[in-house]
Amino acid sequence: MRSRRRVRLAPLAALAAAAAVVFSLAPRADAESAAVLTRSGTLYEVFQSTYGMVGHTGDDSLARMPVLALRTTTPDGDTRLEIVEGTVDAKLESSESIEYDESTRTLFVVYTQYQGLMSDLHFAVRRDSKWVERWIAPNIGLYLSLNPRMVVTRQHYIDSDGQGGTVTKWRSILSLVWFEESGVSQARYAALFVEDGALDLDNPVVVNLNEMTGASGPTDAGGLPISAYQYPAVQRDMTSNGGVFVSFVNLVSARQEVFRIGFPDDLTQLTDTTQGKTYARGRIPIGGRATSGSIPGKIDTSSSVATVLSPGGVPIFYWEETSSAGSVFRYVRGDDPDGSILMLPLRSDFGPDRARLVLREMADKN
Repeated sequence: MRSRRRVRLAPLAALAAAAAVVFSLAPRADAESAAVLTRSGTLYEVFQSTYGMVGHTGDDSLARMPVLALRTTTPDGDTRLEIVEGTVDAKLESSESIEYDESTRTLFVVYTQYQGLMSDLHFAVRRDSKWVERWIAPNIGLYLSLNPRMVVTRQHYIDSDGQGGTVTKWRSILSLVWFEESGVSQARYAALFVEDGALDLDNPVVVNLNEMTGASGPTDAGGLPISAYQYPAVQRDMTSNGGVFVSFVNLVSARQEVFRIGFPDDLTQLTDTTQGKTYARGRIPIGGRATSGSIPGKIDTSSSVATVLSPGGVPIFYWEETSSAGSVFRYVRGDDPDGSILMLPLRSDFGPDRARLVLREMADKN
């Protein structure tokens, strides 16, 4: 069993240092890359690599430098490799995730980057063959930003046409969730917007999810393995207008929460329409609880924990474990009051992709 601990500032430095050592010694294989397939058939994959594996250099130290790489494979089979913006340095990157906005042909990569004893949340955007990179500021104090996930949704909204009438517009919303270990350890949510084709990277909407639930304050994870609460998730809410589900643990209320988050879709109804403030008010997240349950405290693993949500917001948590006896998917249903750990065997004819599909199908029936 993994060691259990309370959320204290002192262990954070040790956790960061240990994670940095793990990432430096064991970069992920290409087979474990995060990937997204566009409607046109282009496959994008992002994975941990080294500068020497992607670029050309005679400098041995530069060749060994860890980077994130992007592999682009077109429908005719042509492949191109390039380095993700912001990752050419001695800092270690991990927890990479990738998304693609079809409407604006924009590629998003989110990752954590270790800097000393702390880790930051970064995202890189590729559009028109150009990269831009930013980071999201943490809460004040010693912190670790961990396990980011993201999705892109499309929202139609009503705006003034400037002539006394209204017009319907569309915007893309990039939703990110991650866990932040700090003085108050909690999941956080951020949204970035592409409106009228303009990508706004400098004004992200960022909220602490504990505060959105109405239960905020000191946090304590005494008796819980970190894998039970450090893996928030985000998923499209197909019943909404561009909204998402976010699944996370609130260590104040000691509850596993699933919230629906969306944004105003009629800017003409906003009371403050002074110059520049209409869009700001149109970006205020609107949250409502979908489900609430017990923390899945039996999840105690060194593997990454993923979540799939039913249309009503019921979570299923799953992870892969490998031993001398073979590999299995273990999972916990969020509607199981006992939090029983169930198992799916993995075989040559029933691999991880098929197991994920089966879990997705089971979730859709709830």
